[in-house]
Amino acid sequence: MQKTRVFWRKIIVIAAAVLVPAAVFAGPASVIEFVDAAGVDTAVFSDPSIHCQSRLPAWELSVVEGTYNRFSAKRANVDCREAFSKVVRDFTDEEKAVLMRYVTRIDSVASVEFPVLNHLPWCFVVISDTFDLGVPNIGRYVILTKGILKEMQEWAEKQSSMFFVGMEMLIREKTLLLQNNRRETCEKFYAEVWGFRKIPELSIDRLMQDNGIFFSRVPPNEWVIKLSPKDKEYIMPALLLRDAGKGKGGGGTAQRVAISIDSTSKGFFPRKSKKSPIDYRDLRHVSHYRKKFPLSEYDYHPVEISADLLTKYVVMKYVSAHYGTAPTKISEYSQIEVLMKMLWGAGAK
Repeated sequence: MQKTRVFWRKIIVIAAAVLVPAAVFAGPASVIEFVDAAGVDTAVFSDPSIHCQSRLPAWELSVVEGTYNRFSAKRANVDCREAFSKVVRDFTDEEKAVLMRYVTRIDSVASVEFPVLNHLPWCFVVISDTFDLGVPNIGRYVILTKGILKEMQEWAEKQSSMFFVGMEMLIREKTLLLQNNRRETCEKFYAEVWGFRKIPELSIDRLMQDNGIFFSRVPPNEWVIKLSPKDKEYIMPALLLRDAGKGKGGGGTAQRVAISIDSTSKGFFPRKSKKSPIDYRDLRHVSHYRKKFPLSEYDYHPVEISADLLTKYVVMKYVSAHYGTAPTKISEYSQIEVLMKMLWGAGAK
């Protein structure tokens, strides 16, 4: 098992090496549902009309190194229902206990910093490490791997600052579920605050698959943004995936890209380049976009950006309150505070 890639270094380096015992912050008992292998078909796949499409989970993707461990980009866009149901495993008592420990801490933090997050229940599924289709993009379930749970258990037992990494993983996964539950509110924020524009989803895979290139389709490729407010050119931030091929461990490479989009009287279309069916460039080199989202590491889609920043903000405020320091000023998260208020308002209706 490869060690989990760490994306949250800016947060955890400021924490103490030994955490305050969880009991100090324990609040009301959290309610958690654990779905076992026998119940997955009825609990998770009860609606056969829902397409089970895979996504690359955060712990498999390193935006720094640009590699992922086990994920078949070519197979990710097919229905993964049958394949997924075969790799669901039962939780051990130890795994349930460690998740209870993380959830108790998270619920206590969220009740103060992000109460609307506690409106959704915790529902967990665990799968085998050998699965090469990522995790299904379905419903209300946080899906983890056996390997991730083992690492989270080690972090909790050692009471190390890596415990914050486990917290962020779970907060981020639940935030994605919250966004799906409050989609209209989130999309209003993307458009009115960040300046994104939603267009009909573009099927761009078919144009590039002959080149061995695929684009993640979860979340859908349906958001574009101008390079600058006065610019006429649009880009579509996306995640480009290349499979490593047979005999290379089942992994591949990932790259955050900006796809050039032409706006015409007939709609929006990806621009062609001289070398490939789609013109794209490294998203890191689009200076206006990077300046707009300097704090986000998952910056290839507004759903991913907001989930990343919401998670960082919640954990940063918790760390600031209990350890007295943080790497980023709260004022730099002012737009995320707007989103949090909008989500809270939507939840109160």
